[in-house]
Parts: sequence; C-alpha cells; structure tokens
Amino acid sequence: MRSVMGAATLKVVLCCMFPISLPADTLPCGANWESGEEVSDIPRTFRWGVQRPNLLRYNRVEGFSIGVRAQFRPQSALGPISVTSTARLGLADLKPILRLDFTRETIQERITFSGFHELTAIDERAGHFNLGNSISALVAGRDDGDYYRRSGASLEWVHPTMEQSSLRIRAFGEYHRPATIETDFSIWGLIKDNLEWRPNIGADEGWFLGGSLEISSKWGTDPLFPRGGLLVSVEGAAGTAEYARADLLGSLDIPIFADTRISLEAGIGTSLGALPRQRLWYLGGPSTLRGVTPRALGGNKFFRVRGEVARSFSFGDVSLFSDGGWAPYSGTLGWDTDGPLFSIGSGLAVLDRLIHLDASWNLGDPGVFTGGRFRFHTYLDTVPF
Repeated sequence: MRSVMGAATLKVVLCCMFPISLPADTLPCGANWESGEEVSDIPRTFRWGVQRPNLLRYNRVEGFSIGVRAQFRPQSALGPISVTSTARLGLADLKPILRLDFTRETIQERITFSGFHELTAIDERAGHFNLGNSISALVAGRDDGDYYRRSGASLEWVHPTMEQSSLRIRAFGEYHRPATIETDFSIWGLIKDNLEWRPNIGADEGWFLGGSLEISSKWGTDPLFPRGGLLVSVEGAAGTAEYARADLLGSLDIPIFADTRISLEAGIGTSLGALPRQRLWYLGGPSTLRGVTPRALGGNKFFRVRGEVARSFSFGDVSLFSDGGWAPYSGTLGWDTDGPLFSIGSGLAVLDRLIHLDASWNLGDPGVFTGGRFRFHTYLDTVPF
C-alpha cells in the first residue's frame, strides 16, 4: 500500500507546502462559471483543496482527502437561503463523500437541512478532521481520531445569543457502517520501519432515527478575570439499537497573579439502552486524557477531570498539568481495563495558545497502552467546546 500511495502522496504534500495562486474564487453575481457572462443574479462561490483548510485533510482511512465546495445563495419564498454542496475523495480508499446543505439564517436562528454520505468521527467535538490532527497523522503517523461511515439526512436548528451561548436541536435519520484503515503512509514511517497505525474502531452497522439537544454557554472575555464555560448535551435514537445518552462538561479559568492562571475542566456522562460502539464514551488522547492512547478507556458512562497551572512568558505559556478519567469495562470492547487512570505532565503553548506541545506520564499500568508510560502530544487548539 505504501508504494501505491507514495507518488500521489508526495504530489499532495508539495501542493500543501507550496500553495498554487489561483484567481478569485468568488464569481460576480450573474456571471457564468466559465465565460463570466451574465446569466442570473444568484451569488455563488467555488472553492477546492488548498483554498480552504477544511477541504484538505489526512487520516488513516482516506489518506489524503481533497474536497471541492460550491455555494449558491438564491432567493426563496422563505427569504434568502444558502445551498452548499461539498464533495471529496480520499486517495487511499477512493470512496466519494458527498454532502448537501440547505441553510436559512437570520440574526436569531439558523435552520439547516442536510443530506450526506460521508466519513465522520466518533467524537465530533475533538476536531479530528482539522488541520492539527492531519499534520500529526501525516508527519508522525499518529491519528487520534476514530471513524465510521454514515449516510442519511438531518434537520438542525441553532439559536445563538449575544452572551456567547447557543441552543442546538438536531433530528436525524442515519445508516452507520464501519470504516477500515486504507493507508500506512507517514513521513516518520519512511524513517522508522514497522510503524503501525492504531486500529480503528469497529463500528456497529445499522439504521438509527433520533435526535439531540445541545446547550452551551461561555462567560468572561477579560483574561484578568475568571472565565468559564458549560456544555450540556442529550442524544437518543431508535432503530437497529435503542439508546439514550447525556453528558455535562464544564471549564473554569482563574488568574491567580500576574501572568499565572489555574485552569480546571471536568466532565461526566451516562447512558441508557444498548449503545452501538460508535456512541459509547471514550477517554484517551489530548482532548480528554493525556498520557494514554485514544480509546484507552471506554464504556456506557464516564468521568474525567483536568487541572493545569500555567505561566505566560514572551515566547509562550509553560504549564504543569494532571488529567484523570474513568469509564467502566464494556464487553463489546477489546480490553478489560476499567480502573481510573491518571497522568501528570508539562506543556508549552505558543502563538496565543494555538500550538500545544505536551509531555505526559501515565501513572497507571503501562501494559494496556501502546507507547508505555511516557507520551508526547502535539496538537492545535484542542478545546472541549
């Protein structure tokens, strides 16, 4: 597989390192896509690959995945709407991904109807399709995401407020199926022999019809005063399996004296019914429990905490931290560890805390993790919500 991917991968790497200058990607109202002739008064845009970070990604399922996106803004009986069509293709799996969104947005609400046939991550909040995880996967062969495929439709209503709060309600009908690892290429793999990817989750296949509710609130914008956030989410579905699950996440950032602060974070979740594997709770990795691999713990409930003391310097923020987490053993998983896990470590964050470099020591049994007691995390702007 590595030899098959080599040439195509290097070409895309060069495109990423040396972006191609393109003409303006926004066409004037009423311009023909190719000739520029006036044909209508509908505003539209077209973007691909390197023109937007979220249209170019890398993971162990798709390899390099290159996307294109077209957006139209026609008038309708309901007022102006946005029609967005996104298509992408992974060079490793060669399975097309399609998504079509119809959105009507006002100051008070945003309503979106979507149809999709796509690859998605089990933890959508962690940003495993973002630039940070793609760089980590391509360079170091470390992909912290776990993925499955879904096809279906959804209707989403979002109500934002001026107080950094939002309410999101989503109804969905989806067919889930597992995704397999299709590439073993990484730059570090060219140097180190026998580098293996972490196994992907074996998602349960089936139809699921349900809905979700998410309420988030953040307060405080001045770094000289306490700041915090709260997120509550509830989800339920029926079909191949019937389940309901809910979680609560909270964060608090407290300045204690000049250029020094304490950051606290805690989360708890529970569930009812027979959760498919892709909807269980998992802990491990930079977004939940540093010092251990992703999915080190998993089950139908969880509890986790995180504490950090950080000092700001001219070159960045230096921190000391500790993470802890627990999830009960689930017979559907391939391991039997259900005790709490803890880690301690030190980190460096630069560029206004955009880039994080964390060195962590697992205080539990190193036998259940790949990589032993010590683990180094490099990531971009990972926040719980």
